[in-house]
Amino acid sequence: MKLDWDRPGLVRATLKVEELAALVAGARMAEAAMAAQSPEQADELGRVLVGFDRALIHLRAPDAARA
Repeated sequence: MKLDWDRPGLVRATLKVEELAALVAGARMAEAAMAAQSPEQADELGRVLVGFDRALIHLRAPDAARA
């Protein structure tokens, strides 16, 4: 895993697929665990995960391979 500051407030991450999968799995587990104690934070994390899922669908699209 490699992390670099792209600019203030924006970090660029270079990850192996396995590393990304571990981070996303952890985030999904955290969302479920947080739901009972902090629904607002769980909702925020849920929105991040929805955005990730949308980006993943775009990445898997046939046209994305040619871009």
